[in-house]
Amino acid sequence: MIRKYKITVLLLTSALVLQAQTVEGDLQKGNDYYRIGQFDLAERHYRAALELDPANTTARYNLGNALYHQRKFSEAVTVLDENAKMPTAGPQVRSASYYNKGVVYTKQKDLENSIEAYKGALRIDPDDRQARENLQKALLELKQQQQQQKKNQQERERNRSNMSQKEAERQLERLQQKEQKAQERLQGRGQQGNSMPKDW
Repeated sequence: MIRKYKITVLLLTSALVLQAQTVEGDLQKGNDYYRIGQFDLAERHYRAALELDPANTTARYNLGNALYHQRKFSEAVTVLDENAKMPTAGPQVRSASYYNKGVVYTKQKDLENSIEAYKGALRIDPDDRQARENLQKALLELKQQQQQQKKNQQERERNRSNMSQKEAERQLERLQQKEQKAQERLQGRGQQGNSMPKDW
């Protein structure tokens, strides 16, 4: 009985070692493809690693980056967001996941969400200089965007009021012309009939 138990434990240990080697192998292949810019193949290997080890935050982080490079932005955000919230992720991986999520949002011109993502990275790692710089850039760009929108709105309102003023001037001119024609008709009638006033 003891022998069978040892064999079972040995088989389980061997299976876990093989699985770990396969996860590491898929990660390594994914990294190799990532380095040469074949992001679709890198994605495939990172997903294979995650199938074997769903809690592997390195594979998930790398998958998010591979998706980003394929311009699969919404998928990348989802994967990076999951990674940032995984309890097994260390602070460095969580911070980097928030940071890259901010990069994806910035690429999409979604400045409000990119700002929140950079803040998330800084909450975990307040010394992250790049996250701080990108946060400042995003805040500045958002402020400029809001100022431009305000300027555009004011311009539209000015154009509307100018159009209204021009339209009002045209209406006034039309009314004056109608009044003038009406007076001309009245004067014409008065000259056609007898010029004597009526007796009342």
